[in-house]
Amino acid sequence: MDLGLVDIARAPDPASSTRAGILRARMQIEKIDDPGTEWDEFAESTAGVCVGHAAAWASVFRDAYRLEPCYLAARGATGELVGILPLVHFRTPLGRSELISLPYLDAAGILARDPEVVAALRTAAVDLMQTSRSAALELRQPKALAGEPEDSSVDRVNLVLSLESDAEAQWSALRAKVRNQTRKAEREGLELAEGTPPELCDAFYGPFEVNMRDLGSPVHARGFFQAAARHFGDRLRFLVTRHGDRPVGGLVAIRYGPAVTVPWASTLRSERQRCPNNLIYWEALRWAIERRASVFDFGRSPRDSGTHRFKLGWGAHEEPFAWIRLSPLGDAVAMKVGNPSALLSRVSSLWTHLPVPVAGVLGPRVRRYFSN
Repeated sequence: MDLGLVDIARAPDPASSTRAGILRARMQIEKIDDPGTEWDEFAESTAGVCVGHAAAWASVFRDAYRLEPCYLAARGATGELVGILPLVHFRTPLGRSELISLPYLDAAGILARDPEVVAALRTAAVDLMQTSRSAALELRQPKALAGEPEDSSVDRVNLVLSLESDAEAQWSALRAKVRNQTRKAEREGLELAEGTPPELCDAFYGPFEVNMRDLGSPVHARGFFQAAARHFGDRLRFLVTRHGDRPVGGLVAIRYGPAVTVPWASTLRSERQRCPNNLIYWEALRWAIERRASVFDFGRSPRDSGTHRFKLGWGAHEEPFAWIRLSPLGDAVAMKVGNPSALLSRVSSLWTHLPVPVAGVLGPRVRRYFSN
């Protein structure tokens, strides 16, 4: 769907009015229902790309939760892609309609090589918010856009590690404590599970479901991970550690752009003294190096949390997020991440007491309405 010419003059702080006028005459914004190879080729060749920009998520959201993707693409004079913005129409627990880029993921947002294209996509997204009568627009930018204020209310940070050229060098670069805990996992009898992607998905989901209940958080549907495995193909890998025949922890690793990213990881609390996390993360690092990734993205963690300290222990460094939330007027409004209401805190506490089978049935029905 062609959304027409973009009025760059409405976007904040154009670098040059002359340049903006030329660009306005030559650029169009269109809506793409099913992004594919062209989308991925542009994204993976553009600085600032992250796993949230992958075309596959449009199909994952549609298949798993029946969410409506609304992917915006900016095209230049000859029809080539010059910028992208993945968006999803999302409905909150209170029934509010919002546009989010993207729910459930740490980062996505506008990706372009030219500041004027960034401004044009921002303007188009605000226009779409207004015409769709959405209550808010949320851009989960990995880095701040030019002219946008920093929002310190997002208390979670990304943890990223630059990878060595081979596994031996990576092992040597790890701290002694991490290497010792990884060896301990093997001495404790933990092994990596083998099997087909569907089998490993099920093995991952068992401990994940239990851990989410223990954390007081509704669990994603099993079908969400099955859809991700189906649409990402060999870009995605489930890594699961088992003790005997019982899975005790696992993670999801996805290769996209220069990075391998781990959006989800979980281990059973009762097994953590065996260091299962170390085994699966070390294998994920090895896989990332085999896939010639230059960066390993551990994903977000609250500052000073246990997961935050664990990731720092591997040598990762912090990268603050730059999420932006806009009202229908296009004005920035405060984010509310990491500060649950008293009601949600109470519900979370009660959730931990549910039997796992009950939480497993109720969780996916609730989880789809919470974007974080």
